[in-house]
Amino acid sequence: MTGARMFGMLARLAIGGWAASAIVMPAGAAPATPAEMARNSKVGSLVNPYAAGEAAHDPALAAEGYTLYSNFGCPGCHGGGGGGGMCPPITTGVWIYGDADETLFRLVALGSVELQKQGFSRRGFRHVVGPMPSYGSTITNPDDLWKIVAWIKIQTYNNAKDREH
Repeated sequence: MTGARMFGMLARLAIGGWAASAIVMPAGAAPATPAEMARNSKVGSLVNPYAAGEAAHDPALAAEGYTLYSNFGCPGCHGGGGGGGMCPPITTGVWIYGDADETLFRLVALGSVELQKQGFSRRGFRHVVGPMPSYGSTITNPDDLWKIVAWIKIQTYNNAKDREH
């Protein structure tokens, strides 16, 4: 297969018990943005390369994801700790479109309007729910978005654990 034909194809890698999604690119091509990945991949094909760290509640991964969350301006709408602001909280375990990592990746990358065009529908409702804008061209590195998703899930776990005590 030529490099040009490989462009845009989703490659799945299984390395050491964790899976990663990658877009195979010809040499010298710019990497795909999260928006391009979400638009051009089949639903169910995107896999969080940080799922193992997320499942282990890795504090270093959470810190890196939180830094990215903060740097991309997410707290402006969702609050500094993800507990909500003018938009819904994202660390309470109430998921409007579902809790799969891929769903969260697509929601941030595409925004809620485009996500719904891919066949996703609301599963839950919050008191403050406006449309989520697309950040898939603002967050240009898919790795950064996966780390943000991992932080959201780790923080949700930590918040639930704190509520139990």
